[in-house]
Amino acid sequence: MCGIAGIVDFTRPAAAHRARVAAMRARLRHRGPDGEGDWAAKHASLAHTRLAILDREGGAQPMTSPDGRYTITYNGELANADELRAALDWSFRTRSDTEVVLAAYARWGAACAARLSGMFAFFVWDTRLARGFGARDRLGVKPFFFAREDAAFVFASEAHAIARTSHERPRVNVAGVLEVLVAPCFSGVAHAMFAGVEPLPPAHVVVVDREGMRTEAYWDWPCGADVARDDDPDRVVAALREEVPRAVARALVSDLPIGLFSSGGLDSAMIAATMASHARTPVAAYTVTFDEQAAFDYRPGAITSSDDTPYARDVAGALGLEAHLVHVSRAEIARDLRAVAIANDALPAWEQEIAQHRLARAASESHRVVVVGDAADETHYGYHFLLDPDALRGPHVILGRLGSVPIRPGVANDPAGDTVAELASLVESASNGAPTFAGDATRRVLAMTYLVVKRWLPRLLHNGDVHTMHASLEARVPFADAKLVELAASVSPSVALRGGVEKWALRESARGRIPEHVRTRKKSALPKDLGVEPVYRAEAATVLRDPPAAVDALVDLAAVHALVVRPAPLTEAERAVLFRVITFAHWCRHHEVAAP
Repeated sequence: MCGIAGIVDFTRPAAAHRARVAAMRARLRHRGPDGEGDWAAKHASLAHTRLAILDREGGAQPMTSPDGRYTITYNGELANADELRAALDWSFRTRSDTEVVLAAYARWGAACAARLSGMFAFFVWDTRLARGFGARDRLGVKPFFFAREDAAFVFASEAHAIARTSHERPRVNVAGVLEVLVAPCFSGVAHAMFAGVEPLPPAHVVVVDREGMRTEAYWDWPCGADVARDDDPDRVVAALREEVPRAVARALVSDLPIGLFSSGGLDSAMIAATMASHARTPVAAYTVTFDEQAAFDYRPGAITSSDDTPYARDVAGALGLEAHLVHVSRAEIARDLRAVAIANDALPAWEQEIAQHRLARAASESHRVVVVGDAADETHYGYHFLLDPDALRGPHVILGRLGSVPIRPGVANDPAGDTVAELASLVESASNGAPTFAGDATRRVLAMTYLVVKRWLPRLLHNGDVHTMHASLEARVPFADAKLVELAASVSPSVALRGGVEKWALRESARGRIPEHVRTRKKSALPKDLGVEPVYRAEAATVLRDPPAAVDALVDLAAVHALVVRPAPLTEAERAVLFRVITFAHWCRHHEVAAP
């Protein structure tokens, strides 16, 4: 896994950007501490930082084709590298999948993106045509941010590498920040947090030449109710029973040992079963715990429904894993709030990022690669709100349950309403204007799933990427494998949610392979400390005494103060509000952003 950056400018020579490119590369060193490099042509400069996992000797970047025409800077891991090697007429010099992507672009041009499976973000410069081409994987596992600065196209793996190296002081993107504050689960995909910086959407490519910059989608999750979907339960389960282990196996190619983030849930347990069958020594499995976790009352929780620890312990015992408990002390939470804000330049969206951050730090002490169960719930109908008629009335119901930071009067008329309207428009355009949240139950499920895949999942994947890469750790996501995603997209909701059970087909495909009580366990998000309220109140009070300018400009501090001093206990949604205000303040201070 790596960091990528570069600048294309047809009005100035590459030498004019040498210092800027070097500064961007330095800001991405945590993504690739094993090596770095740069390359320049007349109009383009590329940079790379490398986390060496495969072909540690031969995979240095930027990498240039033998004829000198194409040069690539690449971040990712292909699941179908061997398959592509066999299909390409190319004299491969390395075992690195970087060269596979380079060869694929040389052979198929822009059409190569749809042939790649796994997680990737890359940029190729064609010296002969003076044209740049960038691409991002289907679900948005790997990040790609860009900015258009006068005549220059600037890109990088993380937004701060662009914003913090500009000649101007970074400013907040009001639309992006408001989206995080009021609609965290759907945020950070359409908007970056820094003004002037944009994310390349998942499943999109970008072309840069003298005519300008153009983006285009190469794939989309099917949304329309008229799309043919498989409604044969036996056929679907049989296909998943074969394809899930294959996808996991494709994610296990590495020259280094591979660990696992184990939640004791269905998805990580399915991955663990395949990893254990391939490993020569016990797989290291990391599970996070908090103070007093066994005594938490999970009944009021919106998405966290049970304690992971006993389930993870049972999975480890049944499959012969080497269990590692990563304990987060409440005394460390205040420090962790600042840490997640520094790591996540899309602004922290939810409290579970503390768990992600600490798991990554712990695993990185002895591993460079871990496998995670992300993307399974989102692509296999795994959320219980898909079975809730009230929640299926639209995204506004979901937002109401997760809590919204009060916005300063006059900043925006109705930021939550604006986000809901944008999400509704997104679904309507994908379904060719057919009724969605106003349609029948199937249409509503399809509409909500589309939003989950297009907005919720990329945000979740971004969080996983930034926190693992901040610790120089590669997180592989087998449920993002293109073949498995296509299979999941072809399943009818009637099968995926059969009998009123979320993720029914995936559960059935795991029968007999993992402990039965884990196979049937209800979906539960990563844990968080449910006793953290005193810490949040104290940290929020500190913010209120001296708020950064951007926090003061956008947040209704009087309403937050009322929340902090209120004697009644805070609800889960209210704790989440304080979490976002606190981390927003830390983010502002760390990046020294100017007020909007």
